[in-house]
Amino acid sequence: MSYTIASNLKQAIKILKESDGKAQVIAGATDLFLENLPSELVDVSAVPEILGITRGKDFLSIGAGVTHAEAAASSVIRSEAEALSEACRIVGSPQVRNMGTLGGNVINAAPAADAAVALVALGAKAVLTDLYGSSREAFVVDLYGGYNRSSVDSSAEILMRFLLKPAQRGEGSAFLRFAPRAALALPLVNAAARIRVEQSLIKEARIVIAPAKPAPTRLLETEKLLLGAKPGLDLWQKVKSTASSEIEVRGSMLRCSEEYRCHLVGVLARRVSQQAVVRAMEAE
Repeated sequence: MSYTIASNLKQAIKILKESDGKAQVIAGATDLFLENLPSELVDVSAVPEILGITRGKDFLSIGAGVTHAEAAASSVIRSEAEALSEACRIVGSPQVRNMGTLGGNVINAAPAADAAVALVALGAKAVLTDLYGSSREAFVVDLYGGYNRSSVDSSAEILMRFLLKPAQRGEGSAFLRFAPRAALALPLVNAAARIRVEQSLIKEARIVIAPAKPAPTRLLETEKLLLGAKPGLDLWQKVKSTASSEIEVRGSMLRCSEEYRCHLVGVLARRVSQQAVVRAMEAE
C-alpha cells in the first residue's frame, strides 16, 4: 500500500488519475479502517484549496479540510452558523476534533454524524471537483447513498468546500445531542434547527434529526407546524408530540428501544427549536 500527502490540488488529482481508480482520498482519517483498504491513499489534509473559512457577501465558505476543532473555535462560524459550531465542539474527543475534518464527517456517511446534521439543517451545499477540473454543487443531504455509504466516489472526486447562507437578521440556529457519555459515544438522537423570526412570528424553519433514515432527516410536518406560529408553551408541546410521531425510528437491544428514541426525537426537536428561536429573537 502507498500513502502520499498531496501538497496541492493539482498533485492530488494527478495521483488519482494515474491510479486508475485504485487510490482513495483521505484527510483526517479518524474513521479509516484497516480492513479493505485501497492500494493507494492520497492525503489531502494539507491541500490549500480545501482549507480556510471565508465570509462572503452572500455566503459562508468552509473548506472541507477544516477540522472540527477549527470550526468550533471560529468566531465566524460561531456568529454565522452557531449550530455547526456547537456540533463540532462535541464530536469525538479532543484528539478526534483536532484531526477529523468536516468533509470526512460528511463523506463517511454515518447517519448521525454531528457536523453533517448541522450542515443539513443550515441548508449547506457541497462543492466537488472531479479529475478533469469540472465542479458540481450538491446539497449535503444528497451526498448520502445509504447507511454508512456515500454517493461520492473518493477515487474520482474531491470534496472542496461547503457553502451556506450566513445568519441573517432574525435568524438563529442550534444543535443538541443525547448520548450515553459526554465524549466518544454515538448519539441516540441528535438534532439541529435553523429558524427565522419576524415580528415575533416564526417565518422559516428547518429541523433535522438523526439517526432515523440513512441521511439526516428533516421533520417536515413539525416545520409546517412552526410556520406563522408565535412561540409559547402550547406550541412547544405540539412540536414535541408532532416530532415524536412524524417519522419512524429504529430501536436496538444494545442502545435503546424504538419508543425511547421516539421520545428523544420529540424532546430534542422541542429544545433545539426553542434555542434557535431564542437566538433568532435576540438577532431581530
